[in-house]
Amino acid sequence: MLNTRTLAVFSTGFRPFFLMAGVSAIALIYLWVRFLAGADFPQNYYSPLNWHAHEMLFGYSVAVFSGFLLTAVGNWTGRKIAEGLKLAALALLWLLGRLMPFTAGSVPIELIALIDLSFLPCLIVYLAIPIWQQKKVKNLPVLLLLLAMFIANLFFHLELLGITQLGLSSILQAVIGAMLVFIAIIAGRVIPFFVRSGAKGSTPIVWPLVEKVSVLSIVALMILKPFYYASTLFLLCSLIAMVSNTIRITGWYCKPVSKVPLLWVLFTGYAWMIVGIGLDFLAALDVVSPALALHAMTAGSIGVLTLGMMSRVSLGHTGRPLKASKLIASAFAIMNLAVVVRVIAPIIVPAKYSLFLHISSGFWLLAFAFFVFYYTPILLRPRADESN
Repeated sequence: MLNTRTLAVFSTGFRPFFLMAGVSAIALIYLWVRFLAGADFPQNYYSPLNWHAHEMLFGYSVAVFSGFLLTAVGNWTGRKIAEGLKLAALALLWLLGRLMPFTAGSVPIELIALIDLSFLPCLIVYLAIPIWQQKKVKNLPVLLLLLAMFIANLFFHLELLGITQLGLSSILQAVIGAMLVFIAIIAGRVIPFFVRSGAKGSTPIVWPLVEKVSVLSIVALMILKPFYYASTLFLLCSLIAMVSNTIRITGWYCKPVSKVPLLWVLFTGYAWMIVGIGLDFLAALDVVSPALALHAMTAGSIGVLTLGMMSRVSLGHTGRPLKASKLIASAFAIMNLAVVVRVIAPIIVPAKYSLFLHISSGFWLLAFAFFVFYYTPILLRPRADESN
């Protein structure tokens, strides 16, 4: 087995996956912006647009979810999920899934698809064994969501290989829906706890009925949006999701949160999901572009929340004080500004959409550059409280 004191990066699940997620967030947007600016896109198994969509979801987002779950499930079950060679192998599989598409033309495309598809089943097995052994059945929904993501990825590749014709847009909408459900479930577990522990004297309110309705309404949207967009039922569920999740986050919020960057970034990330649902409601009525709702949910909710979660988990699980540095607090602000420019500004000045897209991408790159610069040493080194 790898010496985890020498290779601390493979000692805990969040380390390699958060590091790779941060680097990929920069590489993905950099290549995408270069392409939009007129540069040739590298030879690829995917088209440029499909690559951008697939890799932001199954590359970056799945990496963050993987790092979080490999760490969290260990805490939930009291068992070490993966370390050393076992963790390194899983991280390598994810990395191959990102690199192999660029070998199209010299490698069979079926092999490229197979490598990418193999990651989520392996992750599910890693997580399912301790959950099953410890009878932690309340965590099964998380595994089911990962399974749903795998099935969506399978159909994505089947579409590219010409085997099915469901439509890539519907498949991607289902993936985003599953990820938002994942966020809603995990947020309900961790944000109130983080508020109680990170903002002294705070007492977040958790209403059981609101918790159930807020999550179930997003589940309903995940099911309805790919195939029944703009239906009366979709509009009704959107309203329920907006209202219930607004009540939910209002109950969690306490005044001291505004002074703690590691907390307010999670609230702004969750708020972007509510904004995205609202914009989706308006898009279904042809008031705004669906692309704005899409990016409020992806760049906004997924992007902001994952940046905040990676920052907090990386500090807490490496024995460091739970306090964001000025650089990382700036990254949180810049990331939210990126979403404002990407989602809100085009509503106000539609003619400047292309300009706003490029400005937003620049803010995204800067925010994640700050994250990678600050957290790479933390993720590569042993815990701060380990004895030498």
